[in-house]
Amino acid sequence: MRLNTKCSIALHCLIFISEYENRTKVTSELLARSTGCNSAAIRSILNALQKAGIISVVRGVGGAYLNRSPKELTLWEVYHALEPDGLDHFIGFHPNPSNKCPVGKRMPSVLKKPYHEIGEAVKKTMEGITLQQLLDDYRSNDEL
Repeated sequence: MRLNTKCSIALHCLIFISEYENRTKVTSELLARSTGCNSAAIRSILNALQKAGIISVVRGVGGAYLNRSPKELTLWEVYHALEPDGLDHFIGFHPNPSNKCPVGKRMPSVLKKPYHEIGEAVKKTMEGITLQQLLDDYRSNDEL
């Protein structure tokens, strides 16, 4: 019951791109080394971000670039680019409750409304967080 790790990897990549796109060619191999993921997984994430218009990737010579200002890009937009179904699977129903059990057969209808409300609250919160806020936190972090 947690956000897909693709979102944190994508945000890692977007912060890296934002910091280095004007200094070096930001490739999937470079992002793979930074994130600790394999380059195929990074290419999949970059492809989803590109389809959503968040980044551009120059084929052949390589290099990823932000298409939008970090001040305008929300966490929700990044998440939604990776999970087009939104938060439908954020909190899932267990798949096989017994239809013969009076509790089991009612659980999906009992949980539908509160799960929807939780999803809407998460979405609203994510819409209020920008990549710029994450960049500001990254830049002010003195732990290294």
